Amino acid sequence: MERSDIPPIAVAIFIIALVLVGEAIVISDSRDDFSSSIAVDGDDISFTINSHGSHIYTAVSLKGTLGTPETVSVYYDENYVSAASSGVASTGARALDENYYVEQIYDTLKVRGIDYSEVVDAEGLSKLMSGVGEGNAVIVISGSLPDTVYDGTSDSKVIDWIESGGRLYWIGGVLGKYISHKDSLETVTNGTTLFLGSECIDEVESRGYDLIDNGFRDALCIQSNHTTYGVDVSKLKDDTEYLTLGFTDGFRSSITTVKVGDGSICVLGGEYTIRQRIDLAQMVVTGIGPETELVDVAEGSVSGTQNGVLQKGDSVYIMLGGYFPVYGESHEVRE
Repeated sequence: MERSDIPPIAVAIFIIALVLVGEAIVISDSRDDFSSSIAVDGDDISFTINSHGSHIYTAVSLKGTLGTPETVSVYYDENYVSAASSGVASTGARALDENYYVEQIYDTLKVRGIDYSEVVDAEGLSKLMSGVGEGNAVIVISGSLPDTVYDGTSDSKVIDWIESGGRLYWIGGVLGKYISHKDSLETVTNGTTLFLGSECIDEVESRGYDLIDNGFRDALCIQSNHTTYGVDVSKLKDDTEYLTLGFTDGFRSSITTVKVGDGSICVLGGEYTIRQRIDLAQMVVTGIGPETELVDVAEGSVSGTQNGVLQKGDSVYIMLGGYFPVYGESHEVRE
């Protein structure tokens, strides 16, 4: 048979087979194939990594983290109108992708040792935020908050929860701008001020091409450079404690974590992307907050067992795969 005589369907089947084989190879690694541990050695931390197969690794020593959260809840309620699903907040995809993104967050966190995240609806979010926030994280990607926790005032349940130690991770839209109802969206004037003390988030579409020079971007393999809906820290009040990571467009940052009372708000700029989701997982698992410092970083490759040493902080994050992560684990340093 001449090459030109090969039926198109045969070519298509061959290509699909290659894709499936490739996917099988990519997902063949599981957390059972990897492990890591640390031990205090005076002013240093010794670490050990065990890996099935060959992978690049990064070990990061941190100080002043919030710790890995005890609970992680992802807000999603299809019965409430969201800024994302209504198209008011640009997410770069169709409305149904909000649900898909929520599902993928679970898998992305699981790779990093958090297999206990759960989805909560509007009533579930209200119940959760009726308690103390300390040690608990909530991820909101809807671009709006439901009326069960937010009424557009400083007395809103969500604000009290954050100030009591809760961690809010915000993606997609202007923080505080919309209240979500079952049949509509309500716009709040100066809503961002209720959360961050000033109108420091706008809707200008932007990307950052300059690295924020504090080492976190390389240490954590921060990927997304989208800064739309990112915090412009120049507009924060002078006494605000915050940390920026990743990229900047000269005004907004791709990731900003801000201290609010005893809690924090982490804003990740941009639209729904895989890169953004990976960055989100890195922030949640490491517990990086407004007062976190980068102490030390060790990098290399591992096949089998690898040992190393870091300067001592109060936690160590170990990951494999670099920008294509297959494993992550956060370790608390205990004397």
